[in-house]
Amino acid sequence: MSRSAIRDRLRRLHEAEQAAPLPSTLPEFPRYADLVEQFKVELERVSGVFLDGRSPELLRQALERVLADAKAGEIYWESEDLFAKHGIPCELRDSEAFKRGRLVRSDHPVRQVQFPLNLHSHPYNRATLASLTISVSSAACGIAETGTVLETTGPAVGRLLPVLAPVHVAFLRRQDLLMNHADFFSSVKLGDAESYLVLVTGPSRTADIEKTLVLGVHGPQKHYVVLTE
Repeated sequence: MSRSAIRDRLRRLHEAEQAAPLPSTLPEFPRYADLVEQFKVELERVSGVFLDGRSPELLRQALERVLADAKAGEIYWESEDLFAKHGIPCELRDSEAFKRGRLVRSDHPVRQVQFPLNLHSHPYNRATLASLTISVSSAACGIAETGTVLETTGPAVGRLLPVLAPVHVAFLRRQDLLMNHADFFSSVKLGDAESYLVLVTGPSRTADIEKTLVLGVHGPQKHYVVLTE
């Protein structure tokens, strides 16, 4: 099809859209009796992994599951307020690490987790970033309708940590779980403070080449969500 034919077709489509009347009412958005179960079902539908961390023991088991699946011995954490927000006991050896934009990790050489977590810091450079296996961040909210989490960034390490590691864990509080996208857009104020907001629904995927589904092309290959109180 020639360029002029494509432009003519687009023009006609645009004119048809302008002539079409807008609906007087919006369709009803879905509502669910059990938000947690619906979120879990939808997350797993898009190849994500749901883990319940709503007690210290469940939280320990969830982190050990991630370590075992990834065959890794360390976890990198995005921000200091994550620990207080989700009730994760920790000891930070360098109290200024997050403020100075350093990478902070907990070591688990035998893939076991003990609380409080002992946190160590490293320079924020390409060599350290290239070695990341597991990164952890805190989701601003979740949407049960699609198993989606809202990722944001503030000061410190920025947006690389949630997307660079092959395995990413998003911590989500039960109170931050929303029913559907209508609730999301009516309750969440976008762009007030953060420089970056993204809705994440499972690991990134593409089937552009020979219709073969590949996970992790534009981000982590494994996407976990740990639910906390």
